[in-house]
Amino acid sequence: MEQGSELDEVVARLYEAGAGLAGVSWAQALAGMLRVLQAHAVLLLTMDVSRSALLFHAEAGDAPPEALLDYTRSYHLIDPRLARLLPMAAGRWAHCHEVFDDDFVAADPFYQEFLLPYGGRWSSGIKLMEEGDVAVIFAVTRRLDQGPLVGDAFVLCERLAWHVTKAYRLNQLRAPPDDGPGVVSAALHQLSVPVFLLDGECHIRFSNRSAGSLMSSGGALYALDGRLALRHPDNDRAFRAVAKSLFGKAGDDRFPASAYLPLAVSGHEGVAQPERSRVLGMMLSSLLPERTIGAFGGNPALLAVAHEQRGLSEPDPAVVASAFGLTRAEARIAIAFALGLSVEQIAERRCKAVSTIRSQVKSMLAKMGCTRQSEVVSRVLSLPFIFLGMRCSRGEALGPSRLARGAGIHIGAVAGCQGTAAKRAGRWPGGSA
Repeated sequence: MEQGSELDEVVARLYEAGAGLAGVSWAQALAGMLRVLQAHAVLLLTMDVSRSALLFHAEAGDAPPEALLDYTRSYHLIDPRLARLLPMAAGRWAHCHEVFDDDFVAADPFYQEFLLPYGGRWSSGIKLMEEGDVAVIFAVTRRLDQGPLVGDAFVLCERLAWHVTKAYRLNQLRAPPDDGPGVVSAALHQLSVPVFLLDGECHIRFSNRSAGSLMSSGGALYALDGRLALRHPDNDRAFRAVAKSLFGKAGDDRFPASAYLPLAVSGHEGVAQPERSRVLGMMLSSLLPERTIGAFGGNPALLAVAHEQRGLSEPDPAVVASAFGLTRAEARIAIAFALGLSVEQIAERRCKAVSTIRSQVKSMLAKMGCTRQSEVVSRVLSLPFIFLGMRCSRGEALGPSRLARGAGIHIGAVAGCQGTAAKRAGRWPGGSA
């Protein structure tokens, strides 16, 4: 397809999405822009600035769905970009390469823990329109090796952004119902792990496809009069106690109040289920609308993730970082070692100099108390649980028997990667933009 014809197709999809044409979503329309701009991510969102609430989100790009989950649960709190964009007049662009140089990026926890590990680096954003407290924002992110959005690429992007504005005005989108799963429901459905949104009494507000499949399998979890229940009584009592203690809790400056509950093996007695698919535990996190830019709906909720034993899988960098006190970049190197990659292969995949990776390896070894790569592999593969987009809580995990006896419940704010929270008021919704 010639470039002119391809651009015509991209523009046509934008107007079809804006008009609400059946079968054409904004994510599909943005995918065409992603292709012609050769970007890492393209994002369109609507935000109620007065309430710091995300009303609409559509995105196309290379980042996995857990990126949006990570962002809305914690990393928007330290994103330095929106603080620059929001005060600007509608129609003006904000480019990160104009204000955030390499030294800033090297020291900034948002870039080091979130944006770079998820594959992004160069961001350009514009407030397309602003009506009252509602702002519509469009943003493009490129990978490190692609360079910032400049020259002909920016001219093309600016032209397409004009069409996005016109298309959006055809059928302006509204906020989701307060009792709904919010704007992240599509991303939650894409996660391979079972995810639930619950109220304080464990009633199910939302479950993704993996969660529905788990409940229908006749295993440890099931729905009881609309409530998420665990088949073994001790596990169920412990689960409800943790949920009650977490609901409405704020956590620390950056991460929501969370806890991991290991489940008793006896919870599977009499259940004909392969050992490899057994549910080993539940991770719960408190979600408050004011702390999560309203991405999970307008009311407080609990995010519950079932930890299934599925055989060998790739560890989550956030869990590895939390477990060993590493930065997100160092955690990804540790995981790469566990997958059998060399320093040279890691450098090539991450578009980094070999010397940079070797420096990170030296820091990683010191923090983990290891002297050889084989020790790193052993420690990473010995982690007791793995989550996508989840972080282990600080302190010890709680056993069901202790909780069932009514003992004090440990609620740890979710442990993050190294780096302190930046005191910035700006928040930039979106998984990877």
